[in-house]
Amino acid sequence: MSWLKTNNLAGLKNRVWSVALLALATTISAAPQSSAQAMQKGISVDLARTSSAVPVPDADNQDALIVTVTDSGGLYFGIDPVTPEMLAEKLKAPPSHRTPTLYIKADARAPYACVVKVLDAAHTAGVAGVTLLTTQPTATQAGAVVWPEGIEMQLARRSPPAAK
Repeated sequence: MSWLKTNNLAGLKNRVWSVALLALATTISAAPQSSAQAMQKGISVDLARTSSAVPVPDADNQDALIVTVTDSGGLYFGIDPVTPEMLAEKLKAPPSHRTPTLYIKADARAPYACVVKVLDAAHTAGVAGVTLLTTQPTATQAGAVVWPEGIEMQLARRSPPAAK
């Protein structure tokens, strides 16, 4: 019974723990991957609360056109800071695979004038569909997929100036 000696017993325990750890690591890596929502890169803001928004799952697409207005009035196209003029230029020639809808993610405390600048830039660029992203005062179940919600709007074409 030489394998029960103190030195060998410690080595045996180490081997057992090593095998157990290897089995655990193999089991975890072979487990099915989660179907949770992919996190999008973006600027975090506190969205306005509404009770009449509709789900807009397209806002989570990788190629969605998202403009963020921060509480201090900063503008971001995706994660890049922009001016209203730069935004109009970026929106003028979007790739054809993108959706024609512009999603505006404005902080609830953002100056209204900054949101209007985004709407003007979208109008200048010829964007017709705009969705203002909001948050809902509803509780969600843990682990449930939560789609972005918003209020969809259409930008009207400006009428020609009235004849004098």
